[in-house]
Amino acid sequence: MNIKFSFPKLIPYLSAIILFLVISFAYFPEVLDGKQLGGHDNANFKGMAREMIDYREETGKEALWTNSMFSGMPGYMISTNYNGNKLRFLDRLLQAGPRPVSFVFLYLIGFFVLLISIRMNPWLAIAGAIAFAFSSYNFVILAAGHNTKAIAIGYMAPVIAGVLVSFRGKRLLGAALTGIALALQIRAGHLQITYYTLIIVFVFGLFQLYFAIKEKYIKDLLVTIAFLLVAVGFSVTSNSARLWTAMEYSKYTMRSPSELTLEEGDKTTGLTKSYATRWSYGLDETFSLLIPGFKGGSSNGSLTEKSETYALFAQSNPSQAREVIKNLPLYWGGQASTAGNIYVGAIVVFLFILGMFIVDRKIKWWLFTVTVLGIMLAWGKNLMFLTEFFLDHVPGYNKFRTVSMTLVIPGLAMPVLAMIALNKVLFGELDKKKFFNALKWSAGIAGGVALLFALLPDLAGNFVSANDSSYQEALQETLQADRRTLLRTDAFRSLLFIGLAAGVILLFKMQKIKVNVAIALIAVLFLADMWPVNKRYLNKEYFSNKRQAQQPFTPSAADQFIMNEPGYNNRVLNLTVSIFQDASTSFFHPSLGGYHGAKMRRYQDIIETGMMTDINALFAAAQSQNYAVVDSALARTNVLNMVNTKYIILNPETQPIMNRHARGNAWFVNNIRVVENADADVAALSEIDLISEATLDRRYEGELQNKSFPEDPTASISLAEYEPNRMVYSSQSASEQLAVFSEIYYEKGWQAYIDGEKTDHLRVNYMLRGMVVPGGTHEIVFEFHPRSYFTGTTVSVISSVLLLLLFFGAIYMQYRNNTEEDNSLLTL
Repeated sequence: MNIKFSFPKLIPYLSAIILFLVISFAYFPEVLDGKQLGGHDNANFKGMAREMIDYREETGKEALWTNSMFSGMPGYMISTNYNGNKLRFLDRLLQAGPRPVSFVFLYLIGFFVLLISIRMNPWLAIAGAIAFAFSSYNFVILAAGHNTKAIAIGYMAPVIAGVLVSFRGKRLLGAALTGIALALQIRAGHLQITYYTLIIVFVFGLFQLYFAIKEKYIKDLLVTIAFLLVAVGFSVTSNSARLWTAMEYSKYTMRSPSELTLEEGDKTTGLTKSYATRWSYGLDETFSLLIPGFKGGSSNGSLTEKSETYALFAQSNPSQAREVIKNLPLYWGGQASTAGNIYVGAIVVFLFILGMFIVDRKIKWWLFTVTVLGIMLAWGKNLMFLTEFFLDHVPGYNKFRTVSMTLVIPGLAMPVLAMIALNKVLFGELDKKKFFNALKWSAGIAGGVALLFALLPDLAGNFVSANDSSYQEALQETLQADRRTLLRTDAFRSLLFIGLAAGVILLFKMQKIKVNVAIALIAVLFLADMWPVNKRYLNKEYFSNKRQAQQPFTPSAADQFIMNEPGYNNRVLNLTVSIFQDASTSFFHPSLGGYHGAKMRRYQDIIETGMMTDINALFAAAQSQNYAVVDSALARTNVLNMVNTKYIILNPETQPIMNRHARGNAWFVNNIRVVENADADVAALSEIDLISEATLDRRYEGELQNKSFPEDPTASISLAEYEPNRMVYSSQSASEQLAVFSEIYYEKGWQAYIDGEKTDHLRVNYMLRGMVVPGGTHEIVFEFHPRSYFTGTTVSVISSVLLLLLFFGAIYMQYRNNTEEDNSLLTL
């Protein structure tokens, strides 16, 4: 074995790590003071996950179910730890720093790995890592608290790196890198980003297949693909528990079709088309990739004291004006709202276009295709024929919402092609005439578009937002003027950076500066271009002290009253928040509402068909401030009463209304209304006498055949013990009874026992649990023990250990053989 280490060769790699850490901490100096990042989703996560986290800390076990949101749901996609995946130590190593510093470091190191995997100069790879990491979307999601998305994006580049290494001839090493990176990305728990990563790989595979057929190397291609498929298999099985539970649960969530026949034309086999395309990027909004303020930026943006809006408010109150300009609706695009436009960088766009002129076709057409595809898919409802094709025919695509997220595809592909182009300019051999022609056209196209909007900003539109009509006319005018100024200023700004980057390249080609100077200047320009744009969306204002970040919600007087009340799992309806887009109530109580993109399908059906009607009626009654009117409305809200809605918060600083009509944790009924289908089931919920009657889908009728349940005034059933995964009831009756439990029915994991013997239970009232209970005194236990989690964990342990052995074995083999690429299928 001939392994030689050369310290001078390690210098750029060690320098990269140090520089990446310095840059990451420099952007977030607040973490050095012990502050933590807030954000809407971070706060909501604390609310939705509190019951699960508290249970883990108290018992050392995982709460696989939580009753803190939506009357109960699996906790798989909230805060479940999947400890079977033994790759977690690598994940922790790569994210060893404080958040969000660790996220930016992961962006940087991941893209650096991709670029050096294609044998790019490591110093240039450092500059490329900066270009990718500082794309505005990567920071916008941090401000919003989309942490799992950030981690998954960080692992996109290493996954692609492994594939490219395999196609460069190092099949075992490339497959091992692909396997490790993909396993870590899946572990992050944001399968939508993993799906988009696989789209990039799939399109790459199609291009390689085309060239393999044309150039007759099919056999080599198939061998390479076989290595990669084995690695992908290990990646998947290393995350068996996570993927198995997610796939199993997805069939019961709003990401699968409803049995209701409402809105048939809007249905897919996943999310409805209207829901999936709710956040669609505008066609003209795509110019924000080049000009950051093209559509205003953020729905909660800030302006300077030189703005028209500041001048408007400063006329009467300068101090107020300074506060007003910190939070203004600058965005005027077609989406309902946005935390920030997506800006990949003017220099990146310029170099991307340059790459289309000078980079080898095997690479450039793949990267160009995925870039265009990602942009067109992000248009969503604005390009519905393509969107409908993908929603209806491409497997898995309709399981994901927010189609604008596909812009992560060009967000990766554009800087890759840009850096390959720059690498070729600095280190490759180019025909002088061809190069200068390519430089002229690429700078002309990118710079020309920027110049056009700088000189004629009104070509972009009228700068009017759909929400402007809610403001006074004077404010509307100043906002529109400031949006116009922002676009014009940013267009000139992009033109400047394109010119500076082109100037650096020209100076190098004219031998006025050395290559290392050119690389350093390009890296500085990347930072100078993108750093200030990101500070618009994520700055010191988003940080708070550790205590405030960890405890984002303070209990109100109403919360404190409820927390002092006896009983288990008595649900709360908080009418002072956005019920189904807010998890603050879940921080303190079991809530009817919450915040999550994968609610139970049947619960979502009930929200849309009955619950919101009941809530609106209750809210209207509450305006009367007459308890008798409110009580009468509560008596008619079957849906709220059957999920044990015991407390209604109308004012956080006063005692909540106590709902005497709530049915409690469980009750007996003696009448069954058999319904033919889902529509009839939902309709019957508003008609039945909830105290004595339950609905039953005809599919379950056989389980109750020849059974009758006589009324028993002495019968009782109550919840005696409560844990998220285990609920114990005590029942007493003179004869056999049908019990209805105010808990969500989910057959994939909940198991019922009567006096220790496993017993069947069934679905009643469209979404609740029901059970036949024999006469006498009994202990009824519900335990949540999903096979998908526990068996999946065992498979994860075995597979992740084997994958680690493959990875380290591949590294050992590479050093032992110490060979250059052989049988390369790829030319860069």
